Amino acid sequence: MSGRTEIKSLIDQGYDPLHTEHWEAIEFDDKLDHLSLIDQRLKSFRKPDMQVRIGDTHFDCHSLLLQCYSEAFDELENERAVILPQEKVTPEAFQIIYAWMLAPKADIKREHFVEVFVAAEYLRIKHLINQCWICMDSIEALVEDRAFLLYIEAARFQQTILQNMLLKRICKFFLPLVASREFMQLPLEDLNILLKSSYIGVFSEADVFYAACIWLLEDWENRQEHVSEVMNLVRFTLIRPSLLAQLNSFDADERIHDILRHETTKYLVAQALNYAFSSKSFAEMSDHRLSSRRANRVAIQKLADRTWLEDLDAFREEGEMGIYAFTPEDYSYETFLERLGHLSRDRDCWKRWQKVEINVESLLTPRISLLKTPSDEHGETSGIY
Repeated sequence: MSGRTEIKSLIDQGYDPLHTEHWEAIEFDDKLDHLSLIDQRLKSFRKPDMQVRIGDTHFDCHSLLLQCYSEAFDELENERAVILPQEKVTPEAFQIIYAWMLAPKADIKREHFVEVFVAAEYLRIKHLINQCWICMDSIEALVEDRAFLLYIEAARFQQTILQNMLLKRICKFFLPLVASREFMQLPLEDLNILLKSSYIGVFSEADVFYAACIWLLEDWENRQEHVSEVMNLVRFTLIRPSLLAQLNSFDADERIHDILRHETTKYLVAQALNYAFSSKSFAEMSDHRLSSRRANRVAIQKLADRTWLEDLDAFREEGEMGIYAFTPEDYSYETFLERLGHLSRDRDCWKRWQKVEINVESLLTPRISLLKTPSDEHGETSGIY
């Protein structure tokens, strides 16, 4: 023993371990940001803690990232393996979505767009769903042919709301669409939406009638039961009386006789003829002689216009059928088929068509073809279609 009666600790002697002079003056290096460190680990796929399985495809992922964006993943209880239904989330869509989560910007590519939208809805990724709707609301990006091509993708995933919206964005592309196999394969419900639209662009309501015939005749055995419903989509009152008379007397292409003989078609054509001649008679009467009751009846029968088109540059060249290379009074089913053949060969010709305002009454009177002639040296046309 040292002989000392009491040995005090440093603290008892008054030393303060928490006080160090000049400690606050020490300069430290900047600390690494933990968000950056997490971001690096996520992007380098370092030690992923969850495996997502879609069919035969496996993805090693970080659950934290998935939980941040997806409500569906956030509700899971520390699962290490998750199986997703391939009909809702395709491997391509999941890979795109995971890359979207890691990306600094919320850009969405056009490729696999509908698949991504369907997967985002299933996984309940609200921000991504909103971004998809921003894309779909863009009329500039998704209109005409682009709208229909996206419609095809939407139909594969039975996205009814999206399908309906896209079909209503088809205007000048209507006739090129009719010339395609995809039109003939349209389900009845989607054909209804398309032919009901006042936005579809045509040169005559006869275009709509012949388009309806093409769809019916493509699978007549199974579609003949739909003649009544399909014919009611045609606005016969907008067809010239001369053509209506041909249809009424079956003086038309024999290929469409079965459609013309149907009771609904005969009734609609007869009603349209009645409307046409009644309108002409009313136009020749003075106002005070008009029966308000009959005038109201005619007004009720009158249907909304379509979107009318014109192509002032159409012409015949080496026998090629141009858009206006026919006499309107002779606009037959065969002529319509020739027009579709022309559209199939000249893929982009519809892009030069222009929308025009046409007086409805002019639809009921004979019109002159817009074929250019040698006398049209100054760009003048021989009539108004």
